[in-house]
Amino acid sequence: MLSSPITRPSTPFWRDNGAALLMGALAAALAVMVRFVIPYEREITSAWMLLVKLTPQIAACVAVAWLDVAWARWLRLHLVTLPAIFLGFLCYFVPKTFMTALDMVDGSAVFEDLYLHVVVFVPFLIVGLVLSYRVGGGSREGVLRIGAAMTILQMSGLEDLVAVVMNRRLNGIPEVWDWAHHMTVRLGHPATRNEAYAFIAAHVVLAVLTLALPRRWLAGLGRRLRPTRARSGV
Repeated sequence: MLSSPITRPSTPFWRDNGAALLMGALAAALAVMVRFVIPYEREITSAWMLLVKLTPQIAACVAVAWLDVAWARWLRLHLVTLPAIFLGFLCYFVPKTFMTALDMVDGSAVFEDLYLHVVVFVPFLIVGLVLSYRVGGGSREGVLRIGAAMTILQMSGLEDLVAVVMNRRLNGIPEVWDWAHHMTVRLGHPATRNEAYAFIAAHVVLAVLTLALPRRWLAGLGRRLRPTRARSGV
């Protein structure tokens, strides 16, 4: 059965996608700031710096959420964005990983170079996935939920746990996780092993709740969190 033809939206592109374009420009500006203005290094010195480094992907997810689906369908953006996301992975992240590994072998690169490369790839993956979902007809709420849940998992320390389990150079899981700066800046000290477990578990639960809580529960929570004056209409 042939699908019905896709008609062009009656309202202007700029009007329907103004918020998406604005947030997309903001995301690009924030990415430039994070990469070239503030110190680009593995260590995170404060919780505020951690938040700043997350702002590009957060802004990008909001931009994707406000992308107008009708325009995306009419422009057939899925035929452009999905190959572009794949090519970004294939033609930059894959060879860059290989080259950094080779540079580490001959001493012209260190582990931090590889780490910072992977740190760029993770937001690329998150934004690429939510964009794929949106241009495929996914809801705005779905984009925000998925983007938030993946960001929470990104910050959970789950990757650190898997890394130490896979690391044959270690004799068991370390007692103190002094390398996990994203934990340190929020806890106020390097996490112990049990603190790291609890930290990871709390984030996983929060990510699941972000994905699974019914909309009416979220709306009710939002009403309860509003100031009393706002709720009473004063």
